[in-house]
Amino acid sequence: LFGISGGVGCALTHSVVIPLDVVKTRLQTDPDKYNGIFDGATSIVKDEGVGALLLGAQATIAGYLWYGVSVYPSYTFFKRLLGNTVLAPEVATVHANDVALIAGALAAVVASIGLTPLEACRIRTVAEPDVYRSEGLAGTMGIMAREDPNLGWKTLYAGFPSLLTRQVIFGSVKFLAFERACEAIFSYWPELRAATYTSLAVSLVAGGFSGCLSSVVSQPADSVLTYVAQQTGGGGKGSLGVIEGCKIMIEREGPGSLYRGLGSRCLWAGSIIAGQFLLYDVFRTMFGVNRDDLSQVFEVIISNQDSIIS
Repeated sequence: LFGISGGVGCALTHSVVIPLDVVKTRLQTDPDKYNGIFDGATSIVKDEGVGALLLGAQATIAGYLWYGVSVYPSYTFFKRLLGNTVLAPEVATVHANDVALIAGALAAVVASIGLTPLEACRIRTVAEPDVYRSEGLAGTMGIMAREDPNLGWKTLYAGFPSLLTRQVIFGSVKFLAFERACEAIFSYWPELRAATYTSLAVSLVAGGFSGCLSSVVSQPADSVLTYVAQQTGGGGKGSLGVIEGCKIMIEREGPGSLYRGLGSRCLWAGSIIAGQFLLYDVFRTMFGVNRDDLSQVFEVIISNQDSIIS
């Protein structure tokens, strides 16, 4: 149920902001053509029609359905594992921020395995709609897998290092910032815990803050990911690391290229993360589950693992 809550929340919120994602990607892949978010959106609609703002929708929905299904339960699992099994409770309490960061990073690793090929397809579709738009998600995957006979399907994972870096940074900061923002708000206004709707409002505000902050710290990795996805295949760069990608982008386009599209990404991420945490809490409430329920499940899993080992 936690996975369903996270999956539905992520898929819905990412679906709503697909146009912002399209504009952000175009600002990164064709910066000379567009002058900011609004100019990018109006130019795309004028040149390609309103439908162009939904480019890559299949890959977006599939990718972030998987992301939500995997990342939220994984975060809770790793946080519980670190706090109650790997570390002594008193140590985990003292290092609560470190536990949250590590749990968020590990959850992002799990989510990135399935997200990488879908994100590569989304970027290709947005950057080169004439080639990939009519192919759909499965067709785009097939074309990319055949680009380099030596790599095959591994071409879809060319951006894995940069996506993993982006998601680890983004995911770690997202969960930590959200939890600390909620704590700060509730410490000033404890009465907000009393009603469900006020608690959900806190989730919305804290989620928006955590999304914007996560975007700022992970933007260079996102820019490299877009660059790799655009260049791979047909004499492209193959699997390019974040450091190497940053060096190439700075040499060719200057340091500012690493933060190209930051404004649209902050707006995009602030909206979706706020919506994700809100919907996540809404669906958990609807399903009648809480973190204690999940913790009990994890205790059984951990106990079974200990029994097998012993």
